[in-house]
Amino acid sequence: MKLQLLALFVAATAFSETASAAHYYNADHKIESKLCSISANEGFTAARKVAAQHGVYLSRYSKSILCNGDDIRDIAKKVDDEVRQEKVIEVFAKNSHVETQLCMTALKQGLAPVKEKIANLNSLKCNGEVVTEFVKRYQGATI
Repeated sequence: MKLQLLALFVAATAFSETASAAHYYNADHKIESKLCSISANEGFTAARKVAAQHGVYLSRYSKSILCNGDDIRDIAKKVDDEVRQEKVIEVFAKNSHVETQLCMTALKQGLAPVKEKIANLNSLKCNGEVVTEFVKRYQGATI
């Protein structure tokens, strides 16, 4: 009985992983189909970038392309919501060094208080990158 339950659990887990990792593809070589698959897999912003390269304008505010009868924005919204839910980043100070505390201050309060303490912001490295890039990347993360 335990072996059957274990097999059922493994099968259910494998199926749920497969179901959540759906990947869309385009059935033909039309740019509209390509944009639909990009929108479904990577989000609307990625689809807009590819569209611009091909001279196609995708509006965020009005219908432009239908993908299997659904608006391209609605398909992308599902992907964007999933990505937003997946990206939860927690930032914490690993030690109490002055540089570490300055990096945390930059995230919490911005770069102005840090600039008052050190003249050259480019000299401060946070996790191996310049503090300005660090703040751009992790601003809004859970601290």
